[in-house]
Amino acid sequence: MVTLDLSFYLAAAVLFGLMAESCVKLLKQDSSSIAIAVYLTVFGWYFVDPFINPEQYDRFPSFILGESYKQVLLFLIGFRMFMPIATRWMLRRPSKGIFDTGLTPNRILIAAGVIWLLLFAIGIYRMNFDVIAAVFPIDSRGGETMWGRGAVSSSVSDFLVAWAAYLFNAVTAILGVLIFFQRGYGRVVAGAMFAITLPYFFLEGARSHFLAAVMPFILTYLLYGRHLLILRLAILAFALVCLNEGFKFVTTFRNTGFREVLASKHPYELLGEDVRTTGLNMIQELCFVNAYLDSGNTSPAYGARYLNELLNFIPRVIWPSKPMIGIDYAKWRGFESMSESAEGELGVVATVSTGMIGGGVLNFGQILGPVAAGILMALWTGLLIRWWKQRRSLLRFVLFMLGAGLTFNLGRDISLLVIWPLVFAYFFIRLAEIWATKRFGKVPQTATVAPADAAPVLASRLSQ
Repeated sequence: MVTLDLSFYLAAAVLFGLMAESCVKLLKQDSSSIAIAVYLTVFGWYFVDPFINPEQYDRFPSFILGESYKQVLLFLIGFRMFMPIATRWMLRRPSKGIFDTGLTPNRILIAAGVIWLLLFAIGIYRMNFDVIAAVFPIDSRGGETMWGRGAVSSSVSDFLVAWAAYLFNAVTAILGVLIFFQRGYGRVVAGAMFAITLPYFFLEGARSHFLAAVMPFILTYLLYGRHLLILRLAILAFALVCLNEGFKFVTTFRNTGFREVLASKHPYELLGEDVRTTGLNMIQELCFVNAYLDSGNTSPAYGARYLNELLNFIPRVIWPSKPMIGIDYAKWRGFESMSESAEGELGVVATVSTGMIGGGVLNFGQILGPVAAGILMALWTGLLIRWWKQRRSLLRFVLFMLGAGLTFNLGRDISLLVIWPLVFAYFFIRLAEIWATKRFGKVPQTATVAPADAAPVLASRLSQ
């Protein structure tokens, strides 16, 4: 067992108190209850791992773990205090959204389906027209995948492949949401395209990509599924258990491939006797971040790291000296590669996520850093609330579901690398709104908040 001091119990008490507050608001249909997604993210990334993998924390002096949980507490306080301010600011901003576009769910499906087919065809072309290998990349990172590319490259083609990969992730997530707003053949088509794509995201080895694709589908089912709520909750719990078990295989075999697993009659025997959930270790990384700062090898970047994340969209072919995100921390953590990069510097075999709170600490120090991360997550929550208020538009509802599905991934890093699928979806939706307005002659609405709170269920609106 990990030795936990008062700061852990204090942070846990505050977290569960805030979760209870959000649950009460949820019963009152208060949109600020969306904050519960952030609290669940904090719980998953910062409170679970010490009990699953306690031996991983033996290396830390007790005061470092205590200091880290104090920073979790600071994050929670900063998030809760700033969230109402961020929400009011988001809702008061003038909206350029066009809610009455005249686009039916079928028309939206056709547009998303065309983009999906185009990208799928490009992916198959990149796999030399091997459809089976494209859909089922059983060699995972040890072989070729549809959107495989170099991690650091100055090639224009690699840059375009990266963008296509994020767009493919976004369109897949959109199709998962659209399933619930189709009838007849439309639902079958949307479901088929969504199902065909999921094995790729699962087998290619990046759990965040799979979650970005499947979580909007799961959350939409939870809100708008036709089954009884108790049955939906039971199915959700079963789905989460399946995800956890599936990810054990992903983390174990993604570097070597899944051929041995698929050929085995008893695949669980390949995992070993003591296989536990791994990867939810952001409290461990927060301890490392504090040790990194205390060692004197680095100092707070005062927002420079966040700026580097924000400018990550600039191609390296245009900006050859673009900073490599997280390289210094990865080297300090012992992941330095012995091979040199094109610039003559030693690279790393892997980068390491610092967590949403650890990223704040590296940017603004051990006291202001957690609060800064809390402010960023408050702004994110305010944006989700804004899109939820605009949910009478199916396009805006899709944006909300994609953002809600990505919230858990943000617990691993507040980074554009996490939210790129949402960015691409936003541009796709804005273009659709503008085109539909010109095509169907609709007048843009100037109201920031769509009057949806007292409106009928979204599904009934869309069926009219």
